[in-house]
Amino acid sequence: MDGWRAPVRWARTGRWLLVPIAVLDWFTLVPQGAFVAAFAVAVFGLAAVAAALVVRMLRGRRVVMAALGVVMLLGGLAWFAIDPFPGSFPLIEAWWPDAITQPQHVGSAYWQLAGLGIELCGFGLLGTLLVVALTRPSGSSVHH
Repeated sequence: MDGWRAPVRWARTGRWLLVPIAVLDWFTLVPQGAFVAAFAVAVFGLAAVAAALVVRMLRGRRVVMAALGVVMLLGGLAWFAIDPFPGSFPLIEAWWPDAITQPQHVGSAYWQLAGLGIELCGFGLLGTLLVVALTRPSGSSVHH
């Protein structure tokens, strides 16, 4: 009954949901719909990892949870900004072979997916904290 409170199970499930996008990214002949479906599955995986973090943090202090949420939101934005694997180089795109640039595209996609995961964790922490704060009865003696 309390299986949803097991963060390890959420994290394990989330890791496995990231596999389809990792496999499909290496093949350029896969139809676009398959990439969209794999990305959706990967987002569910990231959400499961974020849920594991939220469930784990609910056992601790609310101030630490809020601080970690803010750090993750800001860190996720910084993560997106410093992508070390740009998806393309406009000056050489016309003559550079795709076989050489494909690992670069894949690296950029993984970098962006990791940034999305960091953002989801931050939003999950702060959103859960907001819901807990709004639904907590006034005058209750819940530890902060």
